[in-house]
Amino acid sequence: MTANDLAVTAFVVRRVTTGESDLVLSLLTRERGKIDVYARAGRRSRRRFQAGLSPCLLFQGMIAPSRRGSSRPGSLWSLEEMIVARPAALLTSRPSRMVVGQYATELVREFCPPEVPEPELFQHLDDFLVRLDQPRSPTWRDWFALEWSVLTAAGVAPELRACVLCRRPAPGRRPGSGGPSDGSGGPSGASGEPSGGSGGRSAAGPSWGFSEAAGGLVCPSCGRSPAMPVWNPAWNDILDGTGSGPDPEDAPALLALLEPWIFQVLNRKLHARGLCRSIFSSPTEW
Repeated sequence: MTANDLAVTAFVVRRVTTGESDLVLSLLTRERGKIDVYARAGRRSRRRFQAGLSPCLLFQGMIAPSRRGSSRPGSLWSLEEMIVARPAALLTSRPSRMVVGQYATELVREFCPPEVPEPELFQHLDDFLVRLDQPRSPTWRDWFALEWSVLTAAGVAPELRACVLCRRPAPGRRPGSGGPSDGSGGPSGASGEPSGGSGGRSAAGPSWGFSEAAGGLVCPSCGRSPAMPVWNPAWNDILDGTGSGPDPEDAPALLALLEPWIFQVLNRKLHARGLCRSIFSSPTEW
């Protein structure tokens, strides 16, 4: 170990094979954010690189500047060793959970700029992977909480608590209700209209819609288009992280609402998201 070596706590968020047994990895580290490293013999050495440098595992590692001696931002670091900091036997033994975990790492990776520490995003990924290693199958609420927390931490979450145009509180909103990640209060003023049944229609009038172009919910008074996806007030408990018991029957529709928003923000499609939808729709434990 030299003076320039750096100890990191990290997840492997991307891996590319190069040569016969080497790897180029993107690591999401607690200390330096997202960095690229070169792992010589990364596919072969199990002594220096434990668990095959598998995604979804929390590692502790040692990185060093490249042989050119540069540690400036954007440089490729040399990965000296990686040991498993927290085993996840259940997660790594179930292929469906590994697929979901790899989607989570891809999602978080896309919102992390190079070599900028993002402790909040790192923690959201860590919390979700811990959840995937628990016996009970994750729920739609867990999936939404991950995506909403990541979008909020990255500062690109859509407005789902009020009309994005006139700031009128959304149907069924309660004063001071916050989301699962930011803990912020809801829009000031009245609590909004009473909640209605599924289908997004409140007792007080027509349904609200979600507009990607506008950046969130649009109320009927501001010209909600019939082509917009309908907002269901029953989703407020999921948004606020306050609901308990089984997911609403139309919880998948809430996740479907976020898919085009994530595509718009990233300007690319996360293909593993479709696989996640199939997995979460399974009627059996996975």
